[in-house]
Amino acid sequence: MKLHLYLLFTVHVLFISSTIYSLPDKPSISKVPAWVTKNNIDYNNVSLDKDAADGYINISFETQVSLADQSKYFFYSKKIISKSGVQNESQISVSFDPSYEQLIFHSIHIIRKGEILNRLELSKIKTVHQEEELANFIYTGSLDAILILEDVRMGDIIEYSYTIKGFNPIFKNKYTDEYSMEFPIPLYQIYYKLIVPQGRKMTIKNLHENVQPVISAVNGQQVYEWRKSNIAPLVLQDYTPHWHHPYAQILVSEYNSWKEVNDWAMQLFPVKKQLSVALQKKIKEIETANSSDEEKTKATLQFVQDDIRYMGIEIGENSHKPADPSKVFAQRFGDCKEKSYLLCVMLRAMNIDASPVLINTVSKKSITELLPAPTDFDHLTVRVKLGSVYYWFDPTIAYQRGNIKNLFYPDYQAGLVINDSTFSLTPIVFRSISYQHAEELFKVSAMSGGGTLTVTTTFHGSEADDIRNDYNNESLAELMTTYKKFYAGYYEDIKADSLTYKDDENTGIFTTTEYYSIPKFWETGKGKEKKFSLSAFIINNVLIRPKEKDRTMPFRIMYPAKFEEEVIVELPENWKVTESETHLKNKCYAYNCLFYCAYNRVHLVADYENYKDHATIAEAAAYFNDLSKYDESASFDISSGMDDSSNNNSHSSGKNILSAFITIAVIAGGVIWWSQRK
Repeated sequence: MKLHLYLLFTVHVLFISSTIYSLPDKPSISKVPAWVTKNNIDYNNVSLDKDAADGYINISFETQVSLADQSKYFFYSKKIISKSGVQNESQISVSFDPSYEQLIFHSIHIIRKGEILNRLELSKIKTVHQEEELANFIYTGSLDAILILEDVRMGDIIEYSYTIKGFNPIFKNKYTDEYSMEFPIPLYQIYYKLIVPQGRKMTIKNLHENVQPVISAVNGQQVYEWRKSNIAPLVLQDYTPHWHHPYAQILVSEYNSWKEVNDWAMQLFPVKKQLSVALQKKIKEIETANSSDEEKTKATLQFVQDDIRYMGIEIGENSHKPADPSKVFAQRFGDCKEKSYLLCVMLRAMNIDASPVLINTVSKKSITELLPAPTDFDHLTVRVKLGSVYYWFDPTIAYQRGNIKNLFYPDYQAGLVINDSTFSLTPIVFRSISYQHAEELFKVSAMSGGGTLTVTTTFHGSEADDIRNDYNNESLAELMTTYKKFYAGYYEDIKADSLTYKDDENTGIFTTTEYYSIPKFWETGKGKEKKFSLSAFIINNVLIRPKEKDRTMPFRIMYPAKFEEEVIVELPENWKVTESETHLKNKCYAYNCLFYCAYNRVHLVADYENYKDHATIAEAAAYFNDLSKYDESASFDISSGMDDSSNNNSHSSGKNILSAFITIAVIAGGVIWWSQRK
């Protein structure tokens, strides 16, 4: 977002938030609530100190909840064990939503050699708007109360406690939560307490955890308590899939079924909605311009995707409740729930069956392990029924083109379809329709001169969606600079000449053509031989190489991923090489490569496809074995024994080795290029 637009938006949302807040936006101080349990802490336990990170060790963490008071009490205790801990942990920050929450501090102490030093001074606590999600075009209105601690020393114990009073009213006085029992850092003791008024039923589920609650009755209320000590850290291995949840948890929920969650959501997304005159006019325009339901659906989807920009003001109840569709239409912005609901009401006005769908983009189908709760979801999409066929659309994806039957929908795997017939989660079958075909043509004018490179790439499915979005938001000059960085990792003096593209809206295929000049095409070896290296440049950037090969957890693979790449080197004279073939296939991916020469043209033809989004622990050995075979045959050197003055036409074929040149290029250029292009 450009600076002036960012500032204007910030002023706008601050004005909105100031009109919404009804509670104090500053913290206060009071005694610990009477319903809170005071626990003893063992400060002498040092058995986990060896596993500490960032210079400190967590001693104790507590969360105590009173549903009757709608309050959550927190207590933290940590010990500084090195100078880096002094730097990292000499500040306290607590986030809260002032539209429905009050922040109340009870204590802030430094314990030094048994002496308790009070550090709770309200005047020194600053309240600021951080808005960490603003870069993602989400404004939550949350505040951060920050205290910079003075005179913190190595060996100090820092303890503080506070209560956040007030629950989000959007959940209609129903409570759900997740109590973490395991962390990537060590912790000496943890305590959770939940006080449930009489008549309210709480469902509890353990995930990877054996600790059971101690249940008692106090003042007519049901009290649940969990304790755990000496909790060793559990560190995720690199490239662990986001949906893999190995950490121990206690789940609690007052929702007894997915139908209850659906019924809650039905109130937020009512089927019948009064629409403004302007919105009705737009709907009529789409109906008039399109004859079939498929055409109407596609036109409406494209309008919501392209003309309603993504922006969410999610203060208080608006964390889950969408703004009125007529308002979203008028202001021309909304977040996922607002764009999806707008699409639904527009299609319903055309008598097309459309329903919102709650999605968990991280857990995906692992959501089935969770207890039913509205907080299980972080996204909203749409399901449309045309005839007897269901279609799934994500209105937050911009610039989708092509036949409606082939529009890309991410691999969300499962969702809760919001309508009056829903009783459970619905599995969503993924269709992998995305792939990319690239032809890289090198033309060498002379053995002593330079050459040119022309790269023609066709994008399909999500690959086309991504690249089309880039071309609608960046200039050709910016894109050309990005693309050049990739090939500059291989050829330092490469020059970008021009860039063209073609977007076929009927098929959805997007084609780009890049033109480069390479002044110094050949490298000269020690024996004055001329050498040129080539590989499947793009495919090299797709394969995942976890550092931890001894897997105790599955590892993530890019998915969908299907690439076809042909590298052609057109030389000024006939050439001979030793032809080579590589074929690799396992349960995760397939790779094929053919290296050959026809007269003066050297060809490297490769294709690569992933079959799923992860490799299991059992599949790791085969994956890494095939990856080693790939690395042994991933690049080729074309070399000639003649020097600059020789007319000898003797040639030697390249060896199939992954050279240091390619490795460095992939790391330096490929990562930059791929992250930019994706």
